[in-house]
Amino acid sequence: MTGRAPQRHPPWGWVLLVVALAALGLRQLRQSEQASPTPHGPVVLRFAHNQPTPRILHRAAVLFKELVETRTHGYYDVQIFPAQQLGSNRDEVEQTMLGIIELTQQPAAILSLFVPKVMILDFPFLWPPQGDVVGQVLDGPLGQELLQALEGKGLKGVAIWNSGFRQITTHTKPIRTLDDFTGLKMRVIPSALLAAQYQAWGASPIPVDYKELYTALEQGLVDGQENPAGTILDMRLFEVQKFLTESRHSASFSLSVFYKPWFDAQTPAHQAILTQALREAGQWEWQATQDYDTAALTTLRTAGVHVERLPEATREALRQRALQVQAQFAGQVGQDYLQRVQAALEQATAGAGRW
Repeated sequence: MTGRAPQRHPPWGWVLLVVALAALGLRQLRQSEQASPTPHGPVVLRFAHNQPTPRILHRAAVLFKELVETRTHGYYDVQIFPAQQLGSNRDEVEQTMLGIIELTQQPAAILSLFVPKVMILDFPFLWPPQGDVVGQVLDGPLGQELLQALEGKGLKGVAIWNSGFRQITTHTKPIRTLDDFTGLKMRVIPSALLAAQYQAWGASPIPVDYKELYTALEQGLVDGQENPAGTILDMRLFEVQKFLTESRHSASFSLSVFYKPWFDAQTPAHQAILTQALREAGQWEWQATQDYDTAALTTLRTAGVHVERLPEATREALRQRALQVQAQFAGQVGQDYLQRVQAALEQATAGAGRW
């Protein structure tokens, strides 16, 4: 009699062992993918800016690095190059346009040399010294429209940072009246708009690179300059400037810009992470800057700097001259765009008083 052999079942111990080994292998594979997200390792993202490492802007750049590397599980290796390590501000923009640098954070005045519309961010007495109001306007459609204007130069703008409102420092006398600007040599970022601003106020504008500012003031090549209080303190300009006038006549905006072909090549999920991280870093920078600038004014007084508020009559006289400068450059930023920005700012500050 032929009978069927009894069916044998594999021992459950072996089954469990195989399942455990498979799970372990899958876990190791996932860990390997996170540690080495591409066949050649993490994707390098070079991030260049002009500020030295103690500055708040650099710390915001470090925050961006931490957010991106954490949220992408190490897919990107963000390498920060501070203090113009890769060249002047203009050099870094040009390298970004060529894809040598993936990301740069640059002052509006520098980017306006390539995209004139950006110079609206430097218009004197346009942006009220209520930073939250400014952020409300620039975080909306008007800010996005401005960032999109960069795309014609192969750049992808994703965020606008505010590094504080500018104050005026001088060596020989404080600024109390419009006439006090007469004969002063004022340092400016290379910018036709900023040069026109000081010409309208009666001063002689002298372009000086950021790295050369302290030396230019020390040697008397220029008599004064404008920067937020925190920058004045960190650059130790109080050693070569005796007077500070609280003018808050414009803001120190900078823009986060990628090499557009590189950004476009990233996955939509990674694009969203990169964009959100830059916006969060910019928001952190603004909050940190407000506190630091307030404390910096106290420290500057202690260091011997004579600090005065700009008299209201002088502020109005400067503002009226500034309106002429705005009209002079309105065609380059777009008259319609300027009017829409002005209307949005008026609405945002309604009842609060802009200045």
